[in-house]
Amino acid sequence: MPDDTDEIARRARSIAAALGAADPGEKAEARRMSEAGAPIFWRQVARLGIAPHHEAAWLRFTRMVALLTSAATTASIHEPGQRLGTVLAINVSEQNRAPRYSEQRLARLIASRDEARLETLERAIRMLARHRPKIDVVDLARAVLGRNENRLARDYYAQRDKTEEVANA
Repeated sequence: MPDDTDEIARRARSIAAALGAADPGEKAEARRMSEAGAPIFWRQVARLGIAPHHEAAWLRFTRMVALLTSAATTASIHEPGQRLGTVLAINVSEQNRAPRYSEQRLARLIASRDEARLETLERAIRMLARHRPKIDVVDLARAVLGRNENRLARDYYAQRDKTEEVANA
């Protein structure tokens, strides 16, 4: 039986690659898709063998990756090691040392559960999408699937500490 985390990683990278290679219309459909899905999502479900009881989570993940993938992009947004918490904590600019995502919002995201957590996470992704960051899609998939409970906060505060060290040096 394959390791569950390997299956998550394989699916996450595959979906991100498919969205990167998709035409702009398919990307737009994936960004707007409701719970009914979109053709690009259903092709991935069939190709990756996603079970019916996991479809809703993978649909949410697919929509989030689509939000991060610009229409002009021709490659995956996947960047190994560029964890979600780190990306959320990166400064808006050198002049403005505030993180992209505030500590208050992070606290609400971490405290939320189930559907509320997914909605809060999707709002965070929508906010990030303006900056078009590369991101570790495996880490995002684990966040969507509820497999990284505290990783998000650890990565966020590790990045904030690094930023403060550089600013105080």
